[in-house]
Amino acid sequence: MRKNTGSDRNRFLCPTLLLLLPLALVSALSGAAPNRSAAQTAAPGPAAFPLSAGTSWVYQAVVRWGAGNSTAAQEKLIAWKMEVDRVIPRGDMVAAVVKGFPRDLDRSKGDTIPVESLIVESGGAKFYWIPPAFFKSVLARLENPADKLENLTTANQIFLQLPLAMGDKFCDMTGMIRTDGFYCWVAGDPQAADLSGVQGIPAGEHTAYPVNFLTANDSTSYDFVPGVGITRYRFQVQGTQTDTELHLEEFHPAAH
Repeated sequence: MRKNTGSDRNRFLCPTLLLLLPLALVSALSGAAPNRSAAQTAAPGPAAFPLSAGTSWVYQAVVRWGAGNSTAAQEKLIAWKMEVDRVIPRGDMVAAVVKGFPRDLDRSKGDTIPVESLIVESGGAKFYWIPPAFFKSVLARLENPADKLENLTTANQIFLQLPLAMGDKFCDMTGMIRTDGFYCWVAGDPQAADLSGVQGIPAGEHTAYPVNFLTANDSTSYDFVPGVGITRYRFQVQGTQTDTELHLEEFHPAAH
């Protein structure tokens, strides 16, 4: 059985414990933000991540897994769709009910069906993913007008924070104080996005911002393109044949 080193706890999932750190440490981390330039940052705000009801993304996905004692990996090619079913605005917080978040395919054999989860935009272009295991309980809170939604999201659930700049880190405080780049989302060097052949892409030039999460056991990465969303996703278990790759083929913005 694979030991749990914290990857499942820290990537896209809810924590069971929050650490309290001195205010001085928080101030030091805030002051260490990278120097941003207009050419190196992704625009902030919900418009950069289109999460209106009816928006959808169609990916070509390749799922690989070990085949018993064989050294050859099994591989399955599938079409995968992520879509926004509805949006729940609550004050300065907006929650999108999504079906088919790329992580649904992690550690699968390509026979997984898309399930519901939540993407919550809160606190100034910070995006949190609420996994299927917590979907119903969090949705019930969002639909309860009497709920003040305190502690609805946690730092461990964040997977995107805009604007992006190379070297940005976002995760819980345990990951933030690490110096090896592990157990934290880290933004890489932005590149011109090659979206030729992708249907429905808005006209003009686009920039892809790579974001990576490394653990002792596995790695997760994706490319984020402002105005489009996640255009590439990959999950791989270190030292195994378990591997998932998604590449965007169609983008369908919501009709207005």
